[in-house]
Amino acid sequence: MKKYLFLCIIIIASSLAAQNFIFYPIITLETEYNSNILNLSQSDLDRFESGNEPNKFSLETSDDLIASAKVELNLKHRLMAGHTQINRIAISYNKFLKNSFEDNYFIEFALKQYLSRKLNFGFYYYYYPEIYVNRYDSVLDAENIFRDFTYSKNNYVGKLNYTLNPKYQFNYKFSFSQLFYNEYFTEYDAENFENGIGIRITPVSWIRINSGYAFKISNAKAEDAFSSSQQVTIMKDASYQADIFDLSFYFPAVISVFNKPVNFNLSAKYEHFYFQAVNQIDEYHYGREDKIVTFNSDAKYKLTDNISLKYFYKYKFRDTGSPYTNVEIDKEYNLYETGISISLSL
Repeated sequence: MKKYLFLCIIIIASSLAAQNFIFYPIITLETEYNSNILNLSQSDLDRFESGNEPNKFSLETSDDLIASAKVELNLKHRLMAGHTQINRIAISYNKFLKNSFEDNYFIEFALKQYLSRKLNFGFYYYYYPEIYVNRYDSVLDAENIFRDFTYSKNNYVGKLNYTLNPKYQFNYKFSFSQLFYNEYFTEYDAENFENGIGIRITPVSWIRINSGYAFKISNAKAEDAFSSSQQVTIMKDASYQADIFDLSFYFPAVISVFNKPVNFNLSAKYEHFYFQAVNQIDEYHYGREDKIVTFNSDAKYKLTDNISLKYFYKYKFRDTGSPYTNVEIDKEYNLYETGISISLSL
């Protein structure tokens, strides 16, 4: 609660010194189909479909229809120096049709400050009260008991954008996140650091190209989570380092429908995770590498000046390399998501 009050005080204090207020809320409604909501491997999907392990899965179905709603409260104004600032408070909620245990929401606080037409920076904070992953054995249990694997998350992000000229824009991003797992999996508590750089190129008016690279470090609590190593039989260390590459192509107004442009976006993301565990008994992390590839596409159409409609499709898969075949079988997965969203600016 203290961090929320602190962020609100910053926003209110800056607003008191501001001029030319423009308040504009945005409401976004979305319906999405996800083919594999828990990112299950084919092995786990077969286990679930067999019905022989009812305590292992909370699932009603491995796929689901998700209804989402997001409300943004935006405040645009000018400070005494005359530069534009945008403050935003937003909340997003996801409702799963058949698997209600997966229902979740997050809260966002944002501040974006323009220093000139070419230079701006932003600070963002996201809070996720509970994220459900799956059900696993806890190292604290002597017997095989499946526990809900859940965590809460704080995410702090800073961004800096510089426009060299109409064709080139550069950006830098730093993020710090804290993950707090439930009482059965505290060894996964972690602090994550990410540094990223990017470039936007607009060679011609009908295409915009974005590319970027980020390096991420995750330091898990591991054995520090326990006051005595005798408490557990297997000490797990989920710490990792990752290289992240992304590339996207944006096509504004390539075609028009009823004299209104349709905007297309195509993107790809490649993430390579190197786990840092040194204990060979920790099979799920020792010598493991994950490669995650994501493809996205969407088409956006403005019905009116205040209402826009978007169709999207995403395909994602993970390829795992490990000295242990069972880990590769358990951790590789693929899924796709597709849906439509409508945004209303008031």
